[in-house]
Amino acid sequence: MLSTLRYGYAAFILLLIPVLAGMLAAGGRLQTDLTALLPHAQQPDALLRAADKAVQAQADTRVVLLAGSSDAEKAFQTAAEIAGQWRSSGVFAAVESHIEPDLAALRADMQRLGAAALPRPQRRLLFEEPQRYFQERAESLLNPFAAPTLLPPEQDWLGFSRFAQEQAQTQSRLQWHSGNGMLFTEEDGKTWVWLSGRLPEGNTAGSAGLLALMQQSRRTAEAAGVETLSTGGALFAAAAKEAAERESQLMGSAGLLLTFGLLLRVFRTARVFWLLLPLAAGLAAGLAAVLAVFGEIHMLTIVVGTSLVGVLVDFPLHWLAGSVFGAAGRSGFSDGRVWQAHPAMRRVLPAFTVSLLITAAGYALLWFTPLPVLRQTAVFSGFALLGAFAATVLWLPPLFARYRPRSVPFAGLVEQVGAYSRRIGGRLKRRGWRLAGGLLLAAGLWRSDWHDDIRQWIDIPPEMLAQAQQIGRLAGADFSGSYLVAEAGSEDGLLQKNAEIRRALQPLLRQQKISGIQSLEQWLPPAAEQQKLKNRLRELAELPDTWQPLQAAGVPRQAVRRALNQAAGMPAATLSDGLKPATAEAGRQLYLGEAAPGRFASIVRLHGLNDAQAVQTALQGLEGAHWVDRRGSLNRLFAQTRNQALWLKLASYSLAALLLWRILGLRRGLRVLAVPLASAAATVAVLGWLGVPVGLFAVFGLLLVSAVGTDYAVYAAAAAHSPPARLGGLLLAALTTGISFTLLGMSGTPAVAAFGLTVAVGTAFNLWLAGRLSDSSEVM
Repeated sequence: MLSTLRYGYAAFILLLIPVLAGMLAAGGRLQTDLTALLPHAQQPDALLRAADKAVQAQADTRVVLLAGSSDAEKAFQTAAEIAGQWRSSGVFAAVESHIEPDLAALRADMQRLGAAALPRPQRRLLFEEPQRYFQERAESLLNPFAAPTLLPPEQDWLGFSRFAQEQAQTQSRLQWHSGNGMLFTEEDGKTWVWLSGRLPEGNTAGSAGLLALMQQSRRTAEAAGVETLSTGGALFAAAAKEAAERESQLMGSAGLLLTFGLLLRVFRTARVFWLLLPLAAGLAAGLAAVLAVFGEIHMLTIVVGTSLVGVLVDFPLHWLAGSVFGAAGRSGFSDGRVWQAHPAMRRVLPAFTVSLLITAAGYALLWFTPLPVLRQTAVFSGFALLGAFAATVLWLPPLFARYRPRSVPFAGLVEQVGAYSRRIGGRLKRRGWRLAGGLLLAAGLWRSDWHDDIRQWIDIPPEMLAQAQQIGRLAGADFSGSYLVAEAGSEDGLLQKNAEIRRALQPLLRQQKISGIQSLEQWLPPAAEQQKLKNRLRELAELPDTWQPLQAAGVPRQAVRRALNQAAGMPAATLSDGLKPATAEAGRQLYLGEAAPGRFASIVRLHGLNDAQAVQTALQGLEGAHWVDRRGSLNRLFAQTRNQALWLKLASYSLAALLLWRILGLRRGLRVLAVPLASAAATVAVLGWLGVPVGLFAVFGLLLVSAVGTDYAVYAAAAAHSPPARLGGLLLAALTTGISFTLLGMSGTPAVAAFGLTVAVGTAFNLWLAGRLSDSSEVM
């Protein structure tokens, strides 16, 4: 029966590995999209879901590059050359480098919109100081150096069209070059030319050639003496993917080399390389389980999964450790028998099974958390553990049947570690040492900082963040992820709601709690406001003294009166009409349309936000205005997930307590559970002293610390080995686990580094506490 299982499992793994390799090679299975890491927030409102989707789509599929130089012509030429490279690369579905508006259509739009799109300052002048307005218009007509306008004077005596381009610039600070059609911004004597690339549909994480293309663009600019800035969600995702792949390869390779270098040093035999079999079987089982359940696997799951190298060899090392002590003249078994592969496996199998059940149950409960990457990691870890356990039990005994242990220095080292551990334990029994330890623990727990920040989830180089901030400043935009969603039952009602929001936030502008507001109402006022202006224009048509400056400039009196009456007689412009002109691009990016049946929505962006609570207070009681703080809401959801995971782990302790009570008895079962609980508490205290936030990934590390602690404690309390052999098995397991997670603690991604550091510190506490338990435990 056992032989059938052995060959059957080997055939299964041998078939599984090429299938997995083929699936990954075919593409589409490896997820690198940053948004896939995030919880599936259940927005209670369809409109807010639509707004969030629209905002994310704009951010995740767009890459922006600025070419800047004090020589404007050089900046334009370099930007045009880079745009050509982008188009020929095939990376982008569309490249926007210049705007060539249909001037005839644009003139028609301006004539049709007339006074409707007149900016607020000019509307105010027509009501309060009409003569000043017409005086400025007369001066512009007589000024030979005035900027060209869309409409010739005879088609726009009132000068309304001249504000269309200015209005677009007030929305985004971008200017349009009429000669080459490119967009640019000027700051501190330098001209920055804008390029924008959009990735193909569904490719939100960037393509394989994106980073190479951006590097080529930078080289082109440097050769011309031009500076570049770049940003975009796709660019961040591509950089994060590259960093994750590099870390995964480096940490996996280094972990394997260090782990098996250690094992060769301890056991002095090449047979230790057979321990790669449980490792390979475990990783294959974990990968297959994730692909079967989710259909894909995230790169971060693989990065964290590579850290399991040390954990997956725990079972083989616990089993093999007794051989070292038998060779040294001290039997590895508690009853004095010499170590042999098959009998050794049978004697430790009950302890292994208990440990496996408890650890697997802990991972299974994490399935109920809402975080996709945590669920993926839990599935990967749980099935990897099962796969490695099966390979250890079925494959290793025959492979080590002829293994003859050798006398090695490791047994002596274990004795020294045991003596040192007992000395520390003896000192802690003294009242003074116990009090000092308790104070350090309490102070560390009190200093611990429990919070999450989505910015710690990816490794974005500081220079990329600095460039994104500079681009935001040049664009007059805010990329903080906080914005307002306005909603109403019609397009005109939406414009009215935008106007209400602006009025409510005006005090914050004066108090400098925000520096600017970008909304649709800036581009086109509501119909009621348009009608007020039309009425005013009719009044002015009968007040020739107010527009006398135009007459003095040579404009016929009847022409001015006719222009005023024509503008007053134009029908009110709808929001859809107002957003058609090419100059209304900034407004189109704010408009969400009919996001839900009968509910029209738009985004209101706030620039220079430094008091989010003041914004929420100012809008309190204003229906149809929704505050959206994506980063804050995600961090709150992370906190909820973190707390849920901790409660689930406590539930798993209850199940473990019942299982241990039935197998080991109440007293020994509670002593076993005390090891992971005490290790977790001590680890949190150390994180508090080190100033490392206890975020979601640190909590996941604590869960793994608890799983490892349970494994160590069960082995220490129940394995049929002598106390030195049990301590040796614990020490080997802790060293291999410590190697893997110490490497992970060096990750450039703060969340992953916190995870690795948490497990490395927790493993050290597990080793010491389980070693103390081993000294006084009886075997099963």
